[in-house]
Amino acid sequence: MLKLILRQTNWGILGAVFGFSIGFFVKIYLLDIVGLDAWGKYVAAQTFVSFVETVLSIGIPYVIIKFIPNFVDRNQEKASRIANIFLKYALVVGLGFLFLNYFFSPYISKYIYTKLDNFSTILFLMSIHVPITLLFGVIISLYRSMLKIKEIVLYGTVVAVIVRAVLTFVVFQFTSDISYFIFIEIFTQILVLSILLFLFDKNQFPLFVKSKTNDIIEDDKMLSYGKKMFFNSIVAFVSGQSLSFIISIKLASVDVGAYNILLTLAGLSTFLLINLNKVFAPAISKLYHDRNFKELNDLYKKTTFLINLCAIPLVVNVAIFADEILGLYTVEMLVYKEYLFYMLAGGMLSLAAGSSGTFMIMAGLEKQNLKIQFIRAIMLILLSLWLIPLMGLKIVVILYVLAMLFVNLIQVFYIYTYINISPFSKELIILFIATIFIMYFAMNQNIHFSLSHFFIIPIFSFALFFSIMFKSLKRLLKDII
Repeated sequence: MLKLILRQTNWGILGAVFGFSIGFFVKIYLLDIVGLDAWGKYVAAQTFVSFVETVLSIGIPYVIIKFIPNFVDRNQEKASRIANIFLKYALVVGLGFLFLNYFFSPYISKYIYTKLDNFSTILFLMSIHVPITLLFGVIISLYRSMLKIKEIVLYGTVVAVIVRAVLTFVVFQFTSDISYFIFIEIFTQILVLSILLFLFDKNQFPLFVKSKTNDIIEDDKMLSYGKKMFFNSIVAFVSGQSLSFIISIKLASVDVGAYNILLTLAGLSTFLLINLNKVFAPAISKLYHDRNFKELNDLYKKTTFLINLCAIPLVVNVAIFADEILGLYTVEMLVYKEYLFYMLAGGMLSLAAGSSGTFMIMAGLEKQNLKIQFIRAIMLILLSLWLIPLMGLKIVVILYVLAMLFVNLIQVFYIYTYINISPFSKELIILFIATIFIMYFAMNQNIHFSLSHFFIIPIFSFALFFSIMFKSLKRLLKDII
């Protein structure tokens, strides 16, 4: 199982590295043309639309990952009918929201986003994403349920990233209007969605079949799980995105844009974990269903250690080259360097919990996870509404880090209490002890870099970590082989 997960995760990681690398330079190019203020408005609209998508998806992606693998084994015709129902729902509900938002976006802009000028047009254009993204969520979940990560990477990442990058470079030779970037993203999503739908229908099982909602309505287990995951997804989104939403209505668009860039860079600490989760989710569900806790515990420890070993050197390099990286976006970003360090440190500590959130959702601890996310959401909303007007972006960063660590700590506690499984191992503890000293140097160095340093230092940092953990890594690779 570990070998299968890592083989599929490798595709996810390659796609994530490729997507982040190209996206990094596209964002730098775009910000130089449209400015931090326009980018902040784009991010604010994106946050609003993401919340709508989360609500309208009603937990369907989780239901697909949880139930479709078993349906494919037992009754493939039923799997086809259920997939078709979800696709029709996504299209109808998404288009319905788009129609309503055509009339309501000026009022949302006027009465909610009071600090953002000329925002209603961007908000409506961004809402065009909703029906497309809902369909995307269904088809990507179907691929994940079949452990077809390679196809997601090739078409959902590589093709999408290349098309978006080329169009952005060409179009923004002639304009500085951020609206055109939204059109580029919409076109790219439609293109990739069409490819993924066609290939899945052709190679896995039929999607365009006759279906009735009875297949879902009469399945009590699916309905019950769907309800749980609907509330989980809403609470998790509010818990994770409430800060982004509140700063978009409480702070200037420049701060909104800056915070988004900080999140992008801090996300380097977790993007490997996110791609592991995409593969780990159906594996957790299957092993938990088979009551194979020994293998589940083994997987949890080994994958957590391996992801940390690969991710921590990346974070260290971001800390070392913080001035240079922030300066690439815009000189204005240099004043946010201290905030970046806080978020990087918090992200590394969060990595120690491994796939804790995905584990709880797929291993029967949905109610407990909902409780954790609900507490986090309430705390964040109350504290941010109170403190952001007083302390600005600094308190946003502090709340972001504290909330993330709170959630991971409680999740690990629940997992250990209910299933007696933990992500912690002797190798992971040794790795973190070494990281403390190396990270301290990275954040306090004052080196004047030449061009060669940008190649030598990353290579050296990875070699240093791999040499420190050589015996543990060798033993893990031997187990996989």
